[in-house]
Amino acid sequence: RQGGQVTHSWPSRCSHERHSKRAMSYGGGGAANQRELEALQQSLNQVVLQLLQNQVRKTCFEQCFPGNRFPSSMGKTEHVCLAKCMDRMYEAHAIVMKASVEMAQNLASQERG
Repeated sequence: RQGGQVTHSWPSRCSHERHSKRAMSYGGGGAANQRELEALQQSLNQVVLQLLQNQVRKTCFEQCFPGNRFPSSMGKTEHVCLAKCMDRMYEAHAIVMKASVEMAQNLASQERG
């Protein structure tokens, strides 16, 4: 919270995007195959982000506006509720993605070893 305004702490890019290249390790194939994999990963990231955003909207609006009653203007209470809810949802997503990447890395290292 800065100067009376609620600030959001979620990252501009999902944390799984930063980890995706480390988590995926494909053998051979050259540059063309790598570009295809990166395009596929980018498409997957976009779908995951869209699903996350839809779930955040659904969950947070249900929590902050019980009974789907939307006021003509949003007050401070509703604004704070939405901001906190969204922060929690994005933080939870980041934790789950980090754990998923770690699991993938552990599985990959077990297969190699």
